[in-house]
Amino acid sequence: MIAGDLGSRRLGIDRGRGGRPGSQGRHHRPLRRVESRLLLAAATVFGAWLTLRASPWLLWPDAGAALLLLGLAASFSVKGSVVDIGLAESVARGVSAALHGMAGAAFVARPVARTRWRLAAVAPVGRGLLIAIPIAALIAGLLASADPIFASFLRINLDFSQVLLDLVYVVAGALAAAGLLRLAAAAPIDRVDGPVWRLGTIEALVVLVGLDTVFAAFAIAQAIAASGTGAATLSAAGVTYADYARSGFFQLLWVAGITLVVLVVFSRITGFASRSGRLAFIVLAEVGIALTLLVVAVASTRLSLYESAYGFTMLRLYSHIFAGWIAVVFVLLAADMAGLWHQRRWFVGATALTALGLLLAMNLANPEAIVVGLNTDRAMASHKLDAQYLGELSNDAAASLLASQSRLEPALAGNVHDVACVGSRTYTPSPAAFNWADAAAAQARRTGC
Repeated sequence: MIAGDLGSRRLGIDRGRGGRPGSQGRHHRPLRRVESRLLLAAATVFGAWLTLRASPWLLWPDAGAALLLLGLAASFSVKGSVVDIGLAESVARGVSAALHGMAGAAFVARPVARTRWRLAAVAPVGRGLLIAIPIAALIAGLLASADPIFASFLRINLDFSQVLLDLVYVVAGALAAAGLLRLAAAAPIDRVDGPVWRLGTIEALVVLVGLDTVFAAFAIAQAIAASGTGAATLSAAGVTYADYARSGFFQLLWVAGITLVVLVVFSRITGFASRSGRLAFIVLAEVGIALTLLVVAVASTRLSLYESAYGFTMLRLYSHIFAGWIAVVFVLLAADMAGLWHQRRWFVGATALTALGLLLAMNLANPEAIVVGLNTDRAMASHKLDAQYLGELSNDAAASLLASQSRLEPALAGNVHDVACVGSRTYTPSPAAFNWADAAAAQARRTGC
């Protein structure tokens, strides 16, 4: 019973009132902590990029980052810190946010229900509309068939699929806002230090030895391939060295991601009975990190070779970015395991900060413009360019694509002109729907097409 109450409190749930989240009288609490305000300001920054960029490769991560930061601002509004949060507490806060998000609609509906007596006064109007609408529709239809000018008044040019999509977004946003309100008004989550049970030291060391052995064998394979002594093996497999060097990068990145999860989880759930056991774990983990960084380097090199042969795409660019980011995260993990700043649980927060910083840098750099520039540089040397793919990019790439014509040979420049000038040259949205990238693309087409 005590354990159940403690678990509920850790998730911000009060069982004293029927198990309803956020029922400890903390409603309408403002975000008084400086850290929550900073998180809220950061969410605003990423939200602003939704009006500056048009690429779905940025819009969805920006929306996710803004929502994540809003959730963190609500979760840390009373206690806790992003620079002192462990893996278990991250999971607990995530579960709490999900529970409050699902119950957000009911949280907002309760004060609305208190005004239901006012709805009784509106009921006659609703009944009148139910009677009036069919009559008005019948008369309007007859008048429209008799008078074409009157009929033109009834022609409403609406894209119902877009209206439906907008409605879905509005409802989803409203539910998310309701969940954030409930999360901010909920009981604060206590510090969570992880499960009471621990994995044995021997079991964890066996796992790490197995992991390091596999990585060491892979390192030997790379040395054999680099020396040329593995040519017979490649020939027997029907693979040329060029194909071998340009393949497998996605699998290698998956290996790095899975290894990161394994090392982080095992470092948190392993119980050490002696100092020597802890030291052995740290040494094996650091070796595993070093070998994984080798895997990341091999993946990045193979991807570069593939891009030299076949060109650059957004997926390949993002794979490069992911490889660089996960290498940084492994370095952070190595520092954490070595005992750097051991008074605080900083790894999770630092990892999130590097991801958000990288996303902000990508917004500033415009990845689609980078892909256009890299393909243009390659086309100047290889005289090959996939203009059709570049034309499928969003308006973030339009200005760079039109500007690239001056650097290309006439035939390739003509292909670029054909695909870059397909879009609209006018842009007159309502202020609420304005997007800077769309406006810049229209301006570029007016001057470059």
